[in-house]
Amino acid sequence: MKSIMICANGNVLSKYIKILKSFSNLLVIVILLLVSSCQKDESTSNPLNVVSTNISDGATGIDVFSEIMIHFSEELDVSSVNENSFLVKKGQYPVYGKISSVGNKAVFKPSQQLDGEQAYECTITTDVQGINGEVMANDYQWGFTSGEEPDMVAPQIKKSIPVDMEISVFTNIEILVYFDEEVDPETINNNSFIVKTGETVVGGSITYEAKVAKFIPDVEWMYETVYTCMLTSDVKDLAGNALASNFEWQFTTIPEVLSFSALIQPIFKDQDCWTCHNENRDPDLRESMAYNSLVNGNYVDTDSPEDSRIIKQLKGGHAGFITQKEEGLILEWIKRGAKIINKEAMEICKSMI
Repeated sequence: MKSIMICANGNVLSKYIKILKSFSNLLVIVILLLVSSCQKDESTSNPLNVVSTNISDGATGIDVFSEIMIHFSEELDVSSVNENSFLVKKGQYPVYGKISSVGNKAVFKPSQQLDGEQAYECTITTDVQGINGEVMANDYQWGFTSGEEPDMVAPQIKKSIPVDMEISVFTNIEILVYFDEEVDPETINNNSFIVKTGETVVGGSITYEAKVAKFIPDVEWMYETVYTCMLTSDVKDLAGNALASNFEWQFTTIPEVLSFSALIQPIFKDQDCWTCHNENRDPDLRESMAYNSLVNGNYVDTDSPEDSRIIKQLKGGHAGFITQKEEGLILEWIKRGAKIINKEAMEICKSMI
């Protein structure tokens, strides 16, 4: 009877052992799940960190066309990277730009180039999150100073001597071109500074100094000749910016024979000199009287042109508006014998003597 009970109890025990084993396997699974869950919680609790920036803190001389880039320790939640979490300032003023994020990288592209030689401050706030919700413990800040702004402006020509369409240019004049900035002297040469009469290229020497290019012809300019000058877009400034387009102008040289009626009388007419100098004041510069009044009134000295009364009066602060160029033409006319040339004017002069 005992043996039967033991046997029976043995079966019961065997069942209990099986049940315990079943619970043991279940317990192991539960424990593993808990451990796995704890490990996952532990991993997501790691903070988001900044690994590097393309512009280091305190850097100077940074290109004004630079983008600002930052690398993180984790892939980013794209929606968390925006104008509220990626801030760039110049002093107290915000810098505007396009903000983007790919993987673990965030990029700030300024909407316009940075100002030259200015301090900039960048901030990544704790609003930035990793793709699994990781966050930074504190805002991340760094700064840099931009370099000089590059010269992107093409050089311009302020003026030329002679000016465009100028007439009666003396045959010993040098051509001068004034730039608004320094240009590369190597770009001022016979291929970029061209002077022609018709289709014939005029030979000459070219120099450059202090924003001024100079062309000196090998021989004097020919009388009463039209010359065309051109500076090509091969001319560049020191930053490599070329002239926006070819610059072209013309001038006409003085006639070999100077006519009072063609060159000198128009000066008195343009300046309205006869309003003051008429029959009531010498010299009488009215059109029909001017030549005789000057030549026979001792205002002209062909033997000593510089000592002519009219030249001395003009140099002595005359109240009129005759330019230095016009004064030079009058002096040149005297040097060449103060001739009237024009036949009709000659007849008028003869009738008055």
